[in-house]
Amino acid sequence: MAKKKKYSYFIAGGIALLFGIAAFCMMFLTAVSYEGKLLGSTFSFTGMELAFGSKIEGGGFSVDTLKFNIMTTLGFCLPLVGGLLALVFKNGLITKIVTTACFVVGAVFLFSTTGFTAISLGSSESKDVITALYTEKLGIGAILGGVFAVIGAVVCFFKGTIAKKIG
Repeated sequence: MAKKKKYSYFIAGGIALLFGIAAFCMMFLTAVSYEGKLLGSTFSFTGMELAFGSKIEGGGFSVDTLKFNIMTTLGFCLPLVGGLLALVFKNGLITKIVTTACFVVGAVFLFSTTGFTAISLGSSESKDVITALYTEKLGIGAILGGVFAVIGAVVCFFKGTIAKKIG
């Protein structure tokens, strides 16, 4: 019986890590999409493009590069860090606070991705032109990543309870 209880925290941490990995993998899906107000053209950015930058052209305009965006990068990486910490450490009060906070902050940043695109676009003129001509929408990658991060936060917060039910 003692061995089972020893590994139950590891299993609950593994579940949290799976949700962190799932949130991180949503970086490769569409994070923000734009629909033209007048012409009906559409274009989108993946989370990877918004986080680390890229060259973009399309939608009737050209932007030299998307710049590195620390907020989007943290939004996708914090749930992964929280999952790793939940796997490595047992269920202490500080561990519970830190891991849950990683997931919650990551979820907030992912749901706020449309607000952070101005950082990636660089100049305010580019953002003003895009805002005037296009409607900005949150993409499926940011939405699913945020949902996985919220579920991971719940798992981390109730890690002790889950471990007792398993063990």
